[in-house]
Amino acid sequence: MKFLLYGANGHTAAFAIEYAKEQGINLILAGRSEESIKPVAEENGFDYRIFDLESNDNICKNIEDIDLVLNFAGPFRFTFAKMINACLKTKTHYLDITGEMTTIEKAYLMGDKFKKAGIIVSPATAFDTLPTDSVALKLKSLLPDANRIKLAFKVNGRGTFSAGSAITGMYRMHKGCLIRKNGKIKRVSPLYNKHNVDFGDGKPVQVGIWTWADIYSGYYSTKVPNIEFYTPLSDTQLKKALKYDSFKYRILLRFPFLRNSKIEKIKKKFRNPSYEARLKSSMNIFGQANNPNGDKVIVKLKTCDSYIFSGRGPIALANYISKNDMEPGFYTAGQIAGPDFVTTIEGAEEFEILK
Repeated sequence: MKFLLYGANGHTAAFAIEYAKEQGINLILAGRSEESIKPVAEENGFDYRIFDLESNDNICKNIEDIDLVLNFAGPFRFTFAKMINACLKTKTHYLDITGEMTTIEKAYLMGDKFKKAGIIVSPATAFDTLPTDSVALKLKSLLPDANRIKLAFKVNGRGTFSAGSAITGMYRMHKGCLIRKNGKIKRVSPLYNKHNVDFGDGKPVQVGIWTWADIYSGYYSTKVPNIEFYTPLSDTQLKKALKYDSFKYRILLRFPFLRNSKIEKIKKKFRNPSYEARLKSSMNIFGQANNPNGDKVIVKLKTCDSYIFSGRGPIALANYISKNDMEPGFYTAGQIAGPDFVTTIEGAEEFEILK
């Protein structure tokens, strides 16, 4: 298969390119600016193409000979529809690294179109949501009648969010803290169900609700009607979250001028963590499933830094698709190759299972 990676000059793309080279996987790099893309392509020995996403015909012209597009250009609220419409026309498989819940939902609802076009489409194949979706699917396999799944992650080291992730977060901040309850999305207080979680080091930490894409992807992959996501949050952080959850901020953050002013501040002041900091960072994922009878199972997973893994995951899945016969349609990240596949990717350890 012929792979094209769009948005090749981005922070996460650098890790994907590095991993593809290590695995002997050829990529065509692409993006809007030759000034940004050409040096990356030449440095890594890959071909490149320059095109924007303003014209469907132009996109089609640049991907008509491509078997699979890896879209690394966010925010995906602006790029997904444009790229996927072209992929439908050219019958090109599609993976991306979104963490945006609305993008995942849109892709899921387009599943029949993908089947008719004969293409495989899977959004959110990066850290959100490949390892967490795989943990959810593992839990479901171990407890088939589960009716509740709790997921959480913890960052170890200084591998914090990238500028791109921070900007994406601003577009959904007014929606507040969300969970899935009885199959429906529900808004809850930032103080909802704060409790302690042991991520694997024997030192339980306080976690609070964290709106993550798995309340969509995990629901689509497992069909479990109750899904909640958490991350370590101190009382000080929860207090700040309460401020932004107030009625005033719910209204203000809907206005583009305020949201855009905050985005501009992020662009000017936000610095992505260094490569060295990423190498020293790691992630712990915790998952727990419960059934109506009171049974439970816990699955834990440790990976390398989330952005390094976000580069490796889509490349590994693209390579898997190229070597296996698969039915066309919509897939969550964990559904493509099954929940255990995540542990075969460099940087991921084996599942720890507690019953």
